[in-house]
Amino acid sequence: MIRNKTEQNSTPRLSYISVCLLAAIVPNTSFANNNNQADIEKISIIGSNIKRTADVGALPVTTLTDIDIQNSGAMTGDDLIRSIPQMGQVNFGASTGNGGVNDARGDVSSINLRGLGTGNTLTLLNGRRLVTHPGTQSENFVPVSTVNSNTLPVAGLRSLQILRDGAAAIYGSDAVAGVVNYQLKSDFEGNRFTAKHGISEGTNLNESTINFLTGVNFNANASHFTGSVTLYNRDGMMANERAYSQSHDLRNFSTLPEEFIGDTQLDNRTTSTPWGDFRSDSLGLFHLSPANNNACEKKVSDAVCANSGGIPRTLRFDRAAHRSLVSDVQRLNLYGHFTHEFSDNLSLFSEAIYYQAQAKRVREQTHNLTAQRFVISKDAAFNPFNEEVKLNRYRPLDAGPRNIKVDDTSYRILIGLQGQYTNWDWETALFYSEAQTNDLANRVQASKFQQAINSQDTNLAYNLFSGADPSNPNTADTTLNNSAVVSSFMSDISRDSKTSLTSFDFKVSNGQLFALPDGDAGIAMGIEFRRETFDDDRDSLLDGSHPFIDQITGKQLSGSDVLGSSPTPDSSGSRNVFSAYGEVLLPLIDSAEQILELQIAARYEHFSDVGDALKPKVAVFWEPIDWISLRASYAGGFRAPGLPQVTAEAVPRSNSLYDPILDDSYGISDIRSGSNDLEPEESSNISYGFVLAPTDSLTFTADTWRIKQKSLVGILPGASHLLYDGLLRSQGSQNDAVVRDPITREVIHINNTYMNLNTREIEGVDLSFVYTIDTQWGQWELLGNAAKLLKFEQVADPISTQIIAAQHAGNSAVPADRNVSGAGDLLLQNGRPKLRAKIELNWQKDQWNAGISYNYTGPITDTSTTAEVGGEVQTLPVKSFKTWNSHASYKFSERSQLSGTKIQLGIRNLFDAQPPIADELAHGYFGSLHSNRGRYLYASISASF
Repeated sequence: MIRNKTEQNSTPRLSYISVCLLAAIVPNTSFANNNNQADIEKISIIGSNIKRTADVGALPVTTLTDIDIQNSGAMTGDDLIRSIPQMGQVNFGASTGNGGVNDARGDVSSINLRGLGTGNTLTLLNGRRLVTHPGTQSENFVPVSTVNSNTLPVAGLRSLQILRDGAAAIYGSDAVAGVVNYQLKSDFEGNRFTAKHGISEGTNLNESTINFLTGVNFNANASHFTGSVTLYNRDGMMANERAYSQSHDLRNFSTLPEEFIGDTQLDNRTTSTPWGDFRSDSLGLFHLSPANNNACEKKVSDAVCANSGGIPRTLRFDRAAHRSLVSDVQRLNLYGHFTHEFSDNLSLFSEAIYYQAQAKRVREQTHNLTAQRFVISKDAAFNPFNEEVKLNRYRPLDAGPRNIKVDDTSYRILIGLQGQYTNWDWETALFYSEAQTNDLANRVQASKFQQAINSQDTNLAYNLFSGADPSNPNTADTTLNNSAVVSSFMSDISRDSKTSLTSFDFKVSNGQLFALPDGDAGIAMGIEFRRETFDDDRDSLLDGSHPFIDQITGKQLSGSDVLGSSPTPDSSGSRNVFSAYGEVLLPLIDSAEQILELQIAARYEHFSDVGDALKPKVAVFWEPIDWISLRASYAGGFRAPGLPQVTAEAVPRSNSLYDPILDDSYGISDIRSGSNDLEPEESSNISYGFVLAPTDSLTFTADTWRIKQKSLVGILPGASHLLYDGLLRSQGSQNDAVVRDPITREVIHINNTYMNLNTREIEGVDLSFVYTIDTQWGQWELLGNAAKLLKFEQVADPISTQIIAAQHAGNSAVPADRNVSGAGDLLLQNGRPKLRAKIELNWQKDQWNAGISYNYTGPITDTSTTAEVGGEVQTLPVKSFKTWNSHASYKFSERSQLSGTKIQLGIRNLFDAQPPIADELAHGYFGSLHSNRGRYLYASISASF
């Protein structure tokens, strides 16, 4: 281990620290290389609050330095997070295919260490919490929130530190999988300007970023200010720019396994089309179709027929042609850090952050939900049937694209004091942080839409019986209605959300509390108070205050007057959290031959709404000889239910679900409600590993970890409710949570409530190595980092257990090819590969620097699509994803007129590997795991002055 280490400027040492997952982290500040103990500055390492004069530690840490971040070619926080093998799926973000009104849209990217799920990783900025993004998103069928990694500029980062170990006892709730700590530059001197531009080959996507960083000392060097401003712009990508996403019909995609080719499960086109289907007393269920010299059961016009039944597969609507795959984004990041030393033992520090972004994307207009099936008057100007007609499904495509604009802002203001009194270091800080999201989209107002359809004036009426484009029946509508008529029922629908975080903390530490035979014991103690708030204000047409009432029957059809959206009430909540913690560090052995240290910590947190928790942590570090280090830890963890999970009231989520009773998939509303009875999730995290450094140039590390979670907040998936209803009905009863139409037997809605579910167990191992060598041809580094997932198992709830047992017994009421989500062995399923790895080779000589890296993401399976092979049901295999990256840079020497200037060129995904095909979110690939950028070329220039 490195002890009392002197900071060096050599690139090999920096990269060594950054990649090899050492037991301790790079010091926050450097200290002098001399034998005067008084000149050695005490430092903090991540995973401990005790300041000391050595960076020995017992915890597995990954650190990316400024150089590592530059070499990664990352443009955004999303890019940076995805480059780390220990990270799981990025479920929030523009590349995941999300875009519905209930998704966290806009310029947002989530953090998901170990793949445990968003919200299980605590994210810090300079050691203190960050406010969560206001938008929530359904993950494992419950709403979760995340810190937005895009709020911090990549160009302004000094380092990114990842503690891959449970740390609830040190930092508080949410640190179940570990901690991510962003450190921004705070002691920079001078000025630096950086410009960077990148393009995704073969698409319109390109992005540019400009950063200006400045730092100055003043007040006779007692004061220092570091400031940064970053501008970012991205032109996005449409789904039709990639072969795998240009159509939602993937049945015959060339890279599919043979047994899945032609499978209708891979046809994700929708039956809700601009052709439409309807019901009437005389015709029953019927649909419109192009005449095209085909037989008509009833002729509507020369170009349009009415034929019995619902929309056939040949007329299904392909949404891909109308969707963004990546949003357009404009972003501003501002950061300032100020320090002032009043004396050697007292100083002030403060920071201010501001983030603003606007994201734009397009989608097709939505169709009416099952609950919004209204009546068309027999006297409507364009009703050709001379009787009342009930609208079954219809998509008003000629209303134009749904333009979605999301404005995100956040800021944080912090002020604090730190000092020393005898052997005690103390620090206190107060900060307030707030984030807002303003989401706006042009939508069809259902009541005005029905009014336009039922108008008897042809100049004011909307004609939905005109069909669509006979030449492109799956993608276009050329039978356009008058624009003034369309404008009469269009409305801008808003969703305004806000979160805030107020925090006060006070902590003390003493690295020399009392003497032990082989060293001084250390202690840290602290208290923290924080207040969290959440507010989600839906448009009045969405929140139930303006319901949709059928103008013909007078019956209320839906609490939402927005076509295609279920009613979602406003919600808000707040909680106060008080914390107290203590930590002790005991050097049991500290000699020239070996080191043995013990860390003991505990933290108590009281939540004003969900009770309290007391969690311990014990960690041990042993270096029996100078080239072998062993470490182990046990950490108790907890995670409080998110405010949306507690405060949600009857929030509907409409998705296409399979109904075994009707043997059909259609849009079904799953009404989900929060509960004040939810308890915090409990967890335990055990890890142990070793560091081998047989030579000064070779280091190898391995860490095994196991996490067990109890009382997980979850919900029974709507699909499972339907399977359970099918099982019970085959036995003469029914699932009361499933509400059906008594005549058609279609599901009206499902009633669901969040609850504490059963246990989950996850196990894995992290491996890394670094080999450095100096030659006459330059300095070389070979680096490796791998995350191996060994187990991911969720104990099934009682209802899921019954469904699975019925499937295994061959009960036809519960089809065996229907996956029971979120239960059993989840390893490999839907974004959980067994192995993710990265290998790098870097070279530096004089002003030249270059490198190449290989990234591997192992195969997974897509449970949404199955096939019977050899009498067994198999899920769709998704192949591994392999990419090569390269970069090269030149820094002009001090003797050059361009002194202080650096030029870098790079290519991510050198060989243009395409993401493996998957039946995921109708975009043909797992956007949360795989990149859609293809070959990505970038160049940057920076100048210091």
